[in-house]
Amino acid sequence: MKVAELHLMLIDALRPRLDGWKFVASLRHFEKRIDEKRWFLHLSFINHQADFDAVANVAVEYVRNRKRVCIVGASLGNIEGTGQKRFRVSNATDIPAAADGVVEQFRRVGIPFLERFSQPQEVISVLKAGGRDALLISPLKNKHETQIQSMERYVHAI
Repeated sequence: MKVAELHLMLIDALRPRLDGWKFVASLRHFEKRIDEKRWFLHLSFINHQADFDAVANVAVEYVRNRKRVCIVGASLGNIEGTGQKRFRVSNATDIPAAADGVVEQFRRVGIPFLERFSQPQEVISVLKAGGRDALLISPLKNKHETQIQSMERYVHAI
């Protein structure tokens, strides 16, 4: 079986496990809209000749007037502090375990991250403090000041 076919099978296995989330195929992510925020569960596929590894990332995007204000996110393994967590898929029989693993890690690690960083003041506070957590949610340090300013304008406009 082709690796691309296995990608689609994993996505299809995730859909019923992520009730209330919409899959956007062109961006390979699941999305959920909450007020003026979008939550994302993005899947990255690391292809090998005969199999692939799936890696899950989450992000919170703040939106105002249909434009991005700020987005923060991270790999679930990095949030957990264990480094990149890969779910190997070699054939169709690996799909249920990989889908269960992604969803389990997402519920245990990703949802709390999304809830925490759906609080604008938390994003501002973490970015202002700098350090490991700021680099976790926004790895480009030179963007932090712009993100802080954007989020402060967002908060004042609420």
